Amino acid sequence: MKIKSNYTKLFGAFSLTFLGDGLTLAAVPWLISNLTSDTLYASVTMTALRLPWLLFSLPVGVLIDRYSRKHMLIGAGFTRMILLLGLTLCIWGGWISIPMLALFMFGIGLSRVVFDSTVQTIIPQLVDENKLEKANGQFTAGQLITSDILGVALGGFIITLHIVFPFAIDTVTAVIALLLLIALKGSFYPGNREAAEKGTQPMKNWKQEMWSGIQYVYHDRFLRGLAILSVTITLMYSIILATQIFFVRDVLQLDAFAFGILISIATIGSIVGSQAVAYMRNKWTTKQLIISSILCMGIIYGVVGLTTNAYAVGALYFCAAFFIIVYNVTRSSILQRSVPNELLGRVGSVFRFLSFGISAIGTLLGGLLVRISETTFDRVFSLQMPYLLLSLVYILSGLLFTFKMQNHSENQRNTHHV
Repeated sequence: MKIKSNYTKLFGAFSLTFLGDGLTLAAVPWLISNLTSDTLYASVTMTALRLPWLLFSLPVGVLIDRYSRKHMLIGAGFTRMILLLGLTLCIWGGWISIPMLALFMFGIGLSRVVFDSTVQTIIPQLVDENKLEKANGQFTAGQLITSDILGVALGGFIITLHIVFPFAIDTVTAVIALLLLIALKGSFYPGNREAAEKGTQPMKNWKQEMWSGIQYVYHDRFLRGLAILSVTITLMYSIILATQIFFVRDVLQLDAFAFGILISIATIGSIVGSQAVAYMRNKWTTKQLIISSILCMGIIYGVVGLTTNAYAVGALYFCAAFFIIVYNVTRSSILQRSVPNELLGRVGSVFRFLSFGISAIGTLLGGLLVRISETTFDRVFSLQMPYLLLSLVYILSGLLFTFKMQNHSENQRNTHHV
């Protein structure tokens, strides 16, 4: 009963956090566009949100494997609440600027590193191994419904009332989420009781412990290939994400509310994917799911880069989002199932460092790519170019991963039941 109660509380805090995130992330691009029209400045601000993944993913992974995961969640929730309150007051008072917004984004991004990383390590402690895909699918669906449908769609509408309202509501959701985290029963130390007691002792070999997670991934051929693939996938996706608001506004000619609807349509595809992945896993291997998802995303986004029709883009976003979630849920389940719980924080941090961390570079490259392209081509083609480049890289990456892993059996190691 305690486990079920904890699962409900964690899911509630998780969903509320992402509901607020959806509101904020819908508002931030429009706040940026009100402050500047320079794509490079815009990408710098969004880079600040992702930079903590690059700087802190690995150290946070060590902390997760040493200390109470409940306390980690509470610390992240409290920090996020304080930052959102400060950001709301600055916007309301008219004191906000691009540099100040970038600082707030950096702080919020850091709290997300701790929160997201810790949640992924607690899920295996709450559900049976054979239910990981289902649980990950439920959390993913909860994130998508609250953030990308309710959050973004409501955010697009609320922005029209006042730009500060989404941030104020996010602050309220942060308070409620924090209370749910405090109400969790247990401390959720990694490993057994002895490891829990060890977690209360000072950390002595920080670098050695952090390095052990890197070594685990490096010495596993499948995980090593998956890590390299994750870098490529996230780098290219963050390039289009950095300039997406300008693509929607200048190429598709949509306003803030229509942008929210477009993203919501894509999110429905994500939700369908999150619920379908457990069924698909019973029919195909993880390698087949990973490879087919990447190839389909590459083809779909390539078509997006060739059209200016908003209805067509909406349908394509729906399909692409389906395969994005199939890829992400499959990858998360691989890690949770194959990695020992006392190492899961560190191993997971390697993937987050490589994928989310590299997105900080990708968002910066996205703005720079469009700015350079505009010196030669018109703005419409320059904003379409990131999609075409992503398509080429995804297809080549999927084919290369297929070739490299064609002789690798998923059952050849007992530690992998993937």
